Amino acid sequence: MQGARYLGQSPQIPSQGRPTSGAAASPATRITLNDVYALVKSMEGRMAVHDRKIQTQEHQIWALKRDNAELWQEIHRLKGPRFPFEIFSSIILSIGDKKTLKMCSLVSRGWMSVTRKVLFTRIRHDAMFWMVKIKPLPILQNVYCTVYPYVRTIEINGSLDDGSGAPAYPGPWLDNFLKLIPKFVALRTLNLYALGEYDVKAVQRSLLSHSMVDNITELTIDSDWDTMSEFTTSISQFTALKKLTPSLEGPTREVWPEISESAQSLIAPPSSLRALSFSNTDGSSPFAPTVLRWFVDCHSGTIDSIDPHDLPFEHPVDFRKFLTRFGSTLSEIKFSISGREGAEKFLRSDYCAAMPHLKSLQLDFWGHIFSYSYFDKSFLSKIELLPKILALVPPSIEELILSMEPNVLDPRKTATSQQHTLSPGATQHRLGSIKWSRLDQLLTGSRYPSLRTLKLVMPHCYYAEGIDEEMKQMWANLLPLCVGRGILETEIRP
Repeated sequence: MQGARYLGQSPQIPSQGRPTSGAAASPATRITLNDVYALVKSMEGRMAVHDRKIQTQEHQIWALKRDNAELWQEIHRLKGPRFPFEIFSSIILSIGDKKTLKMCSLVSRGWMSVTRKVLFTRIRHDAMFWMVKIKPLPILQNVYCTVYPYVRTIEINGSLDDGSGAPAYPGPWLDNFLKLIPKFVALRTLNLYALGEYDVKAVQRSLLSHSMVDNITELTIDSDWDTMSEFTTSISQFTALKKLTPSLEGPTREVWPEISESAQSLIAPPSSLRALSFSNTDGSSPFAPTVLRWFVDCHSGTIDSIDPHDLPFEHPVDFRKFLTRFGSTLSEIKFSISGREGAEKFLRSDYCAAMPHLKSLQLDFWGHIFSYSYFDKSFLSKIELLPKILALVPPSIEELILSMEPNVLDPRKTATSQQHTLSPGATQHRLGSIKWSRLDQLLTGSRYPSLRTLKLVMPHCYYAEGIDEEMKQMWANLLPLCVGRGILETEIRP
């Protein structure tokens, strides 16, 4: 183009190291003012089109806001103030479904830290690790494992009984796990099952060597002990212990020193220990009452809670001494009532009179007979004495938990005296020979001014559909005043 001013020209750069003779020279690139002007005009046109698109989108958004004003305000409200972290944590921690918790952990880092407190609060290590689907040791030994700060309960099971009868050699299954103990900085509960005395001492040595034994506040220990002194010495190592659940088996040779001087030589329980549970202990064995005597004679603290299992009826003398020693401080207790004979024994014993400050009482009416035809009669014979039993409860009671099992009874036939339905308008409700209206008035009257919770626990009904909800409605019909006061709760357990 003649008369055009050249703004630039790319010179030809010869290739280094290669001859340029005989090679075709590429034409030089030239940029003129006309080219720059055309480029600027093209860019301005594109920017104008882009601006028009933005304006169109803004008009569309404004129209959506105008047509959906209420929805838009709701969106801004949800983006506003959030729940306090304590309330948010309580909501997440109340979720019992692990699948839901795992999905919540994927939302954000904040949600993950809260859900991990539930997902990884408890781990278990078994001697028969080869039979466990998820083996924790390889996961815990991984350098990228980050669950340690969330573990609060460790369960160690040394059982080698797989049902085959063949001997098994676990190898160093426990030693490798104990090397990781210092990493569990939040550990508070320790459950030891089927461990020998050597293994129990190995666990204690590991905790003591890392100054973690004082962190344990709850202990379940299932082990064989040769003497009572060995058992008491082992328990006394946990100086900050608050709850103890003894084992199924106890000392095999020495039950309890008959000479008082020998009894006084035993090491006392930790003074911080305030709760006992014999739910895993056979009341017919001499071990359970021996532990009661140990506390009566040697414990310098108080006992606030106890689950005696069948001790009150298998060893009434020892249990009465225990109530005489600690009854004034007991605020929570659970009684297992077996059959009508057990209910009558409970009435005659009048144990509640020794606990004037009792706040929480659980009466276990669960049956152990699988014959439904027999259990119908057995359950009714026990529950008929319920009004007399509740009449013994002190006025200080705040929580009553009744474990019932009437699911073998058809609520459509037993809930009302006149009709075979659970109609809300029915006025006469009967289950057995109890006058439920009087019991309802007793529970909501001045007899129990501090009563805040009446919980009825029932098992899930597997042999008929829809019975669970009907059972809940049946109890609501039987106790309408408790419903109106807001103290009635029903729970279905699998």
